[in-house]
Amino acid sequence: MPEAPVFTILGSGFGMYGYLPALIECGMKVALPERYRAVVGGRSELVQYESEVIWCADAEGALARATGAVIALRPADQAGWLARMADMPGIRDLILEKPVAPEPRRAAQLLEAFEHSGKRYRVGYTFRFMPWAERLRAVLQEGVDGLSLDWSFMAHHYRANLENWKRYDISGGGALRFYGIHLVALLAELGYDDVASSAINGPSEAETASWEATLTGKGLPPFALRVDSRAPQTCFRITAASRAPIVDQSDPFVWIKPDSVNVRDPRVDVLVRLCRSLSEPDASHAARQRDIIALWMRIEQASRRGPASLP
Repeated sequence: MPEAPVFTILGSGFGMYGYLPALIECGMKVALPERYRAVVGGRSELVQYESEVIWCADAEGALARATGAVIALRPADQAGWLARMADMPGIRDLILEKPVAPEPRRAAQLLEAFEHSGKRYRVGYTFRFMPWAERLRAVLQEGVDGLSLDWSFMAHHYRANLENWKRYDISGGGALRFYGIHLVALLAELGYDDVASSAINGPSEAETASWEATLTGKGLPPFALRVDSRAPQTCFRITAASRAPIVDQSDPFVWIKPDSVNVRDPRVDVLVRLCRSLSEPDASHAARQRDIIALWMRIEQASRRGPASLP
């Protein structure tokens, strides 16, 4: 019986509370640098995994033990690691957080180079694994005249007034590049490949707090999207004319919150499916990634910035 793959994780935030439990639940071993031990031991929902981790002196030691890696870093740092991983013969599989790079042209270049290296990879576009995505696919097959989606919430960087990378377009943040890219990935997979309109808005020229667009595809109804990451109300709603809402919940990853604080992040379940997808055939994977980046690029080219909104 072949040994379980060994993954390491670069990134002490979502890499730990998201990908660490997902990998272990998939039956994979995890090697981590010793400096992450305090993070794992300091979170009540992760303490149970501390004894299962292969602890190494540093990141280089963990990479030497690993056959795969999760890169859960900011896009600029992830891009640098991706180029480096292409030259590591021992690393066969990669899972990348989204977006792959801060803008679509750089993302396309990186993925093309990585594919040439012969390694397998997956990108953390997880909406395709959500139960509501199955309902959306079914509605598209039935046929409707048009669809609309409203995703409104208050991003942590606005709520806490943080000046971090997730706030700014140039670093791969914002309502389009960081949040909306999830929707771009799903709709590209469903056949949407063009843009009728796209508008971005924010409190400064450097940031996109909201994005509105209408996407189109051959044989598909127009799909109107609205992502507002600085909204006082919270909702995730997909509707079609003359129908009950297809989806109507507080956020894409909604779940029933138990009373206990010792609860894992709700996204772990879809990350498990993402990790397991590495065992699936790769025949359509590269084409899907190219379609995502092509649609992202068209959206960026079509986007027009509105007047700055009040801070």
